[in-house]
Amino acid sequence: MRIALRHVAFTLLILIAFAMGACASVQLHGDKHAVQTKDDWKLTIEHFQATGPKKQKFPVLICHGLGANRHYFKANNEDSLVSNLQKAGYDVWLMDLRGRPEAGETGYWFGKHTYTYSMDEYVHHDLDAAIAYVLQQTGAAKINYIGHSMGGIIMYARLGSLQENRVANFVAIASPMNFLPYNLWTFKLYSMRGGMALLPVLPLRPGAIMGSFIPEALYSPFIDAFLNSENTSREVKTLLLQRSINNISKNEIKQFIYMTENGGMFSADGKVSYRENLNKVTIPVYLLAGRRDELADPAVVRDIYERVAAKDKTFEIFSRADGYADDYGHTDLIFGKVAHKEVHPKIIEWLNKRN
Repeated sequence: MRIALRHVAFTLLILIAFAMGACASVQLHGDKHAVQTKDDWKLTIEHFQATGPKKQKFPVLICHGLGANRHYFKANNEDSLVSNLQKAGYDVWLMDLRGRPEAGETGYWFGKHTYTYSMDEYVHHDLDAAIAYVLQQTGAAKINYIGHSMGGIIMYARLGSLQENRVANFVAIASPMNFLPYNLWTFKLYSMRGGMALLPVLPLRPGAIMGSFIPEALYSPFIDAFLNSENTSREVKTLLLQRSINNISKNEIKQFIYMTENGGMFSADGKVSYRENLNKVTIPVYLLAGRRDELADPAVVRDIYERVAAKDKTFEIFSRADGYADDYGHTDLIFGKVAHKEVHPKIIEWLNKRN
């Protein structure tokens, strides 16, 4: 009887979680496009037309980070990075990488597509398909690209190792190509690597939805690795948990573990050093770092600044010491309480000078 009651309670908990998830909303909506990759995966790209008085030369393609999807770029609605880029005259294309549910569910063990991909598939296929689609839809010669965290990592890899030539300007927000010796969370993940053999995928999405109504004190040590809670509104944190978290494939995790062991990001087979190939990145690059970032310490972002070969490169730390309202964390560079007044204008100003 007790076992039956436990099952009923657990089922109710799951139903409540999904019901609460359905209540969270993002008011900013664009036109959704389905994009096919050469290896037969579907991607979702959401288009937001420029609303400013002067339309800028190059459209902007934006990509999310590890274990996430595109929705956190819209979390602040009219104060979001997407909305501010629109107002500045930019045609914005917000992409989801493969494995995100809106383009079709990915199977844990069975199905046409399972969580067997690595970041290499993002580099070789997803970015290629997204860039080609945006250029075809807009008629532009090149794009501006904004990548957050892993979204920046995969573009560094594509620019340096595949010599991508369709990108005019690159904004990398909290994107590391190396963790050592600054990242505590990577070593925690590394210490748990043996347990990965039991799982087909790291299932973050169900836990995140449930976490959206569990008292924050229970999960704050985890979430604080990804953002500065003092710099992020409660509404945005709830929306992130309900809408923006995605499962992580084992091969992605293995690449980050290999990065921890070998001092830099490599291809999945370990043969190509994406970090060493940063010296082949020559387009204008703007690197942003948050002083309170526990995943991409400013020192590791500075390492990229030193390595890229671009003559036009800018590195900036967002901290109280530099005159900003707070010490920014990993993701509140996107949706912090006053990011729309402090961070977004910097990105737009930098892009405007190069468009």
